Amino acid sequence: MVWGKDSSINKARVIGVREGSLYRVITPPPQALVHMEISPIKLWHRRYGHLHYNVIPTLSQPIHGIPNMKLDHEGVCKGCSLSKHTRKPFHNSETRSKEILDLIHSNVCGSMSDKSLGGHLYYVTFIDDHSRKTWL
Repeated sequence: MVWGKDSSINKARVIGVREGSLYRVITPPPQALVHMEISPIKLWHRRYGHLHYNVIPTLSQPIHGIPNMKLDHEGVCKGCSLSKHTRKPFHNSETRSKEILDLIHSNVCGSMSDKSLGGHLYYVTFIDDHSRKTWL
């Protein structure tokens, strides 16, 4: 069901039916469900993988098809901001295993874009919690 932003559920329209665990749209709605205006520079910022805003107006000369744009954005792109956040460090554990091989930490890394000298795309690390010995 959909209804207008300043409307109530009493004026809602049914646009789909539930079939199992999915919803199927009955017919294409006569108007867009969501409409958002976006400035050309923000659009091209997203299309080019969040390229810096200052670079985008300079692209219209070397690349055919990009319109001339002026630098008119406000604030920081939400996606750019979130991608620059760093994770806080994990807390140090107060407990350690009592013997070798009591607790093993492991991690899988891959798929790598280039194969290793042995022809592998993944690697696994194993770290013994007691001795801190590491195997790759």
